[in-house]
Amino acid sequence: MNDRQLYRLRAPASGREAISTVELGKIYVDRETGEEMKPVAKVLPLAPSASSLPRTPANLRTCRRCDQLIGLDVSDCPYCGLRQTAL
Repeated sequence: MNDRQLYRLRAPASGREAISTVELGKIYVDRETGEEMKPVAKVLPLAPSASSLPRTPANLRTCRRCDQLIGLDVSDCPYCGLRQTAL
C-alpha cells in the first residue's frame, strides 16, 4: 500500500515541472534554473493506493488528435497541444 501522495511541482517563471512527494515546510528548487517550485496539483492515483505509479491504465485516456495516452487530469495533450474535452 502506497501512503505517499505525488504532486506536480511547477516553477512559476519558467513553467518547468517535476513530479515528487512533498513534505510540509520544505522548499523545492529547480536544479537547472534555481527557481522555487510550488505544488500545483495532486497526481493520480490519489493516496492511499495499491499502486505507486504516477499513471495507471485506469487514469489514462487517448488524445482525440494524436491517439497518444495522456492522464485524465491533463487539460492539453503534451504531444500535440489539443485541448481535451471535459470528462
